[in-house]
Amino acid sequence: MPRRSHFPLLGLPFSLLVSALLAALLAVPFLGTAAQADTPVPIDVDDVVARAAAEQALETVQDIVDPTAGTTGPAVADAISDAELTVALRDLAVTRDDLPTSLQDDAARLLARPRRDDPVNGIECTPGSPLPCYADGTTETATCGDGICVHYVTSSADAPREPGYPGTVLDVMKNVRNRYVDAGYRLPQGDGLNGTKTAVPNNGVNVFDVYLANLGERGLYGYCTTDTRVSGHITAPAYCVLDNDYAEYGPVPGPLGNLQVTAAHEYFHAVQFAYDVNEEGWLLEATATWAEDEVYDDINDNRQYLKGGPLRKPAQSMDHRRGIAPYGAWIFFKYLSERFPALNGPAGMPVIVRDIWETAAGAPDARQAIGAALSARGTDLRTQFAWFSAANRRPAANYSEGAAYPRARLWRGVKLSGSRRSFSASTDLDNLASQTVRFRSKVAGRAHLRVHVDGPSRKRGGYVLVTIRRKGHPPVTQRVKINGKGDKTKRFAFGKKIKWVEITFANSGKRDGTATVSASVVR
Repeated sequence: MPRRSHFPLLGLPFSLLVSALLAALLAVPFLGTAAQADTPVPIDVDDVVARAAAEQALETVQDIVDPTAGTTGPAVADAISDAELTVALRDLAVTRDDLPTSLQDDAARLLARPRRDDPVNGIECTPGSPLPCYADGTTETATCGDGICVHYVTSSADAPREPGYPGTVLDVMKNVRNRYVDAGYRLPQGDGLNGTKTAVPNNGVNVFDVYLANLGERGLYGYCTTDTRVSGHITAPAYCVLDNDYAEYGPVPGPLGNLQVTAAHEYFHAVQFAYDVNEEGWLLEATATWAEDEVYDDINDNRQYLKGGPLRKPAQSMDHRRGIAPYGAWIFFKYLSERFPALNGPAGMPVIVRDIWETAAGAPDARQAIGAALSARGTDLRTQFAWFSAANRRPAANYSEGAAYPRARLWRGVKLSGSRRSFSASTDLDNLASQTVRFRSKVAGRAHLRVHVDGPSRKRGGYVLVTIRRKGHPPVTQRVKINGKGDKTKRFAFGKKIKWVEITFANSGKRDGTATVSASVVR
């Protein structure tokens, strides 16, 4: 799969931070006892960790754009192979002040715009570098209107192949921007004079800049980043880079379709930066992928990511950062959108995701932002995540387009009959994950299924649901009221009139846990 700006945030793992800290400590020259007494060597642990994170962010971007440039070991390289450029560049932008001085210029070159006269703190992009940088001798121009400028060159491999293509990009960007504005989202933060040096009409201060380049040869669809110094949970301006024709990416959804969904996705990142540039990467990617489907509902390109997210992999944490997992998590926001369908006007977008981002601007983490938006609707994350988990076992019945979605996998499928009348097992239950076991009835006559469940407590995000399928009837789901410790014993109808009984454990808490189920057939 070609790398789109749809790939996940690669945060620095705790093990790597520890390794970096130990390396820094071991790097302190050995001093004799007397010398140590006279010349203590203070080590600021926070500075060491921050520097390690910044260096990892730089190496991550280098490895994404040029796999031969990285200096990391095999384990890290495997993780980086799935990394995503927009969020990786974001990580570099918010950590580059922690880099050694000798590496800050390298970071600035990667964050610089493709044009040579828009340097980052005096550092320009480098022609021939892995990321686009317009070559010397090329003529740059722009097509501008309604506060957006599409910049491009008229020669070299980065030039659009069709003369009308920049105008098409501008029209698509205007449509995307207008949809988000009509839905009540913030405009991207203004970038001042950056990008304004081209002498073309309507190219003024704080215009949103889009640059066209030959991204296809780099295996990219597009990316957005900021060339402004940023730190912490603040707002930041952004610019985007899109492909110069999208002709290399196959017949489905085709060049225009690829342009449209990439523009919708990437511009939404610029909108997100106007709330919190340093929000959790999975929330950035999941909601940007959700936005594609809202703006261009007929394209359905985002369905390819469902196999990597909670719809297909329920036992994996929804905030998992590797591979296509953050993109597959868009289905959670689709679920919320359809359960709370209030729109901004007849042709608007569901309000709930906008409310999440409004809260994210001041919330410490994504979980709290989602929880606040749900609390305003009289519910909570624990309840909605559990019902979402059970709904994913039958997407055709629970989503407007669910007939085209994959079904969530079972943890276990068990047949209980006259010869096998009991079952017991335990499994890990990660945070923001679920597990479902199905008991298929092969019991003649009347019977009950006695089930004991033991999972995370309510306080820690535990929730249990049972779904019963009677022969000739659709499945019916109901809550199992666990006690304060996460336990419950309950009997359900079983026997020849029951096809199956499913028990779904959900954990919306911050901590991983376990789920244990014991079941026996009783008369």
